[in-house]
Amino acid sequence: MGMILFGIWSLTGTMSKFLSLLESHPWSNLIAQSTKSLASTNQINNQEVMEYSVTALIIFSLLGLLLKKWTKKKNLRSKKKYQNWNIELLNALEWKRFEEVIARYYELIGYRSEVTRTGADGGVDVILYQQGVETPAIIIQCKSWSRKVGVKAIRELYGVMAGEGIEYGVFATTSGYTQEAIDWADGKRLQLMNGEDFVTAFNQLPEDQKIQLLKFATSGEYTTPSCPSCDTKMIQRTASKGKSAGSEFWGCTNYPRCKQTFKMI
Repeated sequence: MGMILFGIWSLTGTMSKFLSLLESHPWSNLIAQSTKSLASTNQINNQEVMEYSVTALIIFSLLGLLLKKWTKKKNLRSKKKYQNWNIELLNALEWKRFEEVIARYYELIGYRSEVTRTGADGGVDVILYQQGVETPAIIIQCKSWSRKVGVKAIRELYGVMAGEGIEYGVFATTSGYTQEAIDWADGKRLQLMNGEDFVTAFNQLPEDQKIQLLKFATSGEYTTPSCPSCDTKMIQRTASKGKSAGSEFWGCTNYPRCKQTFKMI
């Protein structure tokens, strides 16, 4: 091991070049502090300090390269091109992108759509109009949930329909519905669409429209949630105190003015 390290050291040329390399390295402070600490104990000589520094630099550099390679592969996986819709992709969409995809789908089948303003939708996320008509034809409530939608949310949408005089409503979710919700909606001018329903509907579009919808859905940061209060992309944060200390979550970029957060799934 000593001969290998000595050979590596020889390749650096001189002590001054090595120190210059060490100072310019991203982990230079950590390495420098460690070597100074070891030297101050008088337990190792200068040659051992040198070997420790080289070893530390090599290890940290390799770890950095491995991390960079892993991150690149992860990003490539998240940006993979889809040829067909599936439930995995639908669940990967952040809540706002899901709403936008629903609106775009109904545009492709002939409606004019309007996505309501973030944070003030009154229980309605998308409004559909017949072409050339100014009064709404259908209102849609979207829920990008992992749990099943219960009857309360269905009743709320129906209440908005009655209050606004809208004859038809669609509830759109990435998950499914409780049996109580299904039974309550039966016989009403309400369509309950679950994740599998949308996957089927999207894949039944003409090929060019299906690809167009896929490209729209997966453009940009389609998995990063948007802040419902500020309409900006959120960032990953780590809790520093409390019961959740150390856990990661999505936080608004406008913190502390906006304290909106989402759990990471």
